[in-house]
Amino acid sequence: MPGAFTVQPGLNGYQAEPSSGGPGVLVVHDWYGLLPGVEAACDALAAAGFVAFAPDLYDGHSTTDPGQAEELMRGLDAAQARERLALATGHLRGRRKVGGGKVGAVSYSMGGSLALAYATTGELGAIVAYYATIAPSKGTPIRCPVLLHLAEDDEFDPAETPEVLVAALHEAGTEAEARTWPGTEHSFANPDAAVYQAAAAESAWAETVAFLGRHLRD
Repeated sequence: MPGAFTVQPGLNGYQAEPSSGGPGVLVVHDWYGLLPGVEAACDALAAAGFVAFAPDLYDGHSTTDPGQAEELMRGLDAAQARERLALATGHLRGRRKVGGGKVGAVSYSMGGSLALAYATTGELGAIVAYYATIAPSKGTPIRCPVLLHLAEDDEFDPAETPEVLVAALHEAGTEAEARTWPGTEHSFANPDAAVYQAAAAESAWAETVAFLGRHLRD
């Protein structure tokens, strides 16, 4: 049954999985925290045949208020968050039901930037990041396939940053694609946010599931 799950003391989250098992997917929440929409994403991944786990990076705190979310993000220890992503990946890889040991990620905003940086470790088999980007790595690049879902109107990242990242990934030989969704703002795929755009979110989700299926299934 899907629900709250404790991997170890200090690492809690939400887990959902199909009875037949499948590839693992790490779901990394945005600055609002582990809200019902994140749990719903895990449930949808399980329905699509993936074992999904969303680590709680805020230790039980969440909000729908942008100001409070910014405060929560400012209080986040980046090194600790990265360690939790690593532990969560190991947890998913160790699940007997995870086929082939492959683990991917679906990540949002703050969580997307964290997951993209974590992907440079080589621990992920594929990553989808919603309205998130990072500067191209001067060291180890991301080697796994990358799909970016971008908002048309986004106040948080310079418009050229995703293009620069995708170009750098292509130069490094990494499969990467960026999709910009017309008429959307940052957080358009978060059903708990006021700017949620259902049509764009549903279309982006269909592409996300197809992308993960191509790259995580043997």
